[in-house]
Amino acid sequence: MALVTVAMVALSGCVKTTEAAQLSDHVTLPTLQPMLSQLAAGQPAWRNVNRTALAGRLGWGQVASGNKTGRRIALTFDAGAEGAATPAVLDALKNAGLHCTFFVTGQFAKSYPDLVKRMVADGHELGNHSYSHPHFPTLTEEQVAFEISKTEAAVRDLCGLSTKPYFRFPYGSGSNALVEQINALGYLGVLWTLDTLDSMGASAEAILSRVNKGAGPGAIVLMHCGLPETAKILPRVIEDLESQGYQIVSLTEIF
Repeated sequence: MALVTVAMVALSGCVKTTEAAQLSDHVTLPTLQPMLSQLAAGQPAWRNVNRTALAGRLGWGQVASGNKTGRRIALTFDAGAEGAATPAVLDALKNAGLHCTFFVTGQFAKSYPDLVKRMVADGHELGNHSYSHPHFPTLTEEQVAFEISKTEAAVRDLCGLSTKPYFRFPYGSGSNALVEQINALGYLGVLWTLDTLDSMGASAEAILSRVNKGAGPGAIVLMHCGLPETAKILPRVIEDLESQGYQIVSLTEIF
């Protein structure tokens, strides 16, 4: 008999060895390291992070930028009402080999289930953007909790992925009390460093100009995945940022 370490445990997307098991000398085991390396290479980096623990290290609350020590930048996309341009956005990200973060409303998930499933299949992480995109300062505590929990349930039912621990207030409109409430519900508030103003009707060239002028280490860029001008200019945005030496990452990676 030979003692061989073979038992494996999946933990947060990683694999580790446990106690050795006794196998017959006649059993031939495959070389596991190449297979494990391939699995790890196919996983988006954010999946290998305990994001709840990360939010705790950040102190919960609400953040507007990430770690500024490297040339990393996060493109984030709000998925609210419109979905027509979203396939083109996803195509651009896939062609560039990028994994980003999408803030999804429950209504978007209900209206465009296949798009949300594709976001997950393409390796993007999802955040919570409420169910119906209301103005949160006008809501009661019960309504706030309902908006968030209903979206979490909708996304989990659809693709088995949690929206925790990231939440973005619709319109970026919150308060100290609201931030405390979403923290208690298990969410870190996420604002942005740079608004492309695509939701305000900015042209494709204006979006590109704002990103190029406002880009900086640790920046969180706000875009909307349902707008045609955003989809049109996204390949250029990616090309320009990478030519400036930026690595485009998910929120988890930039934190």
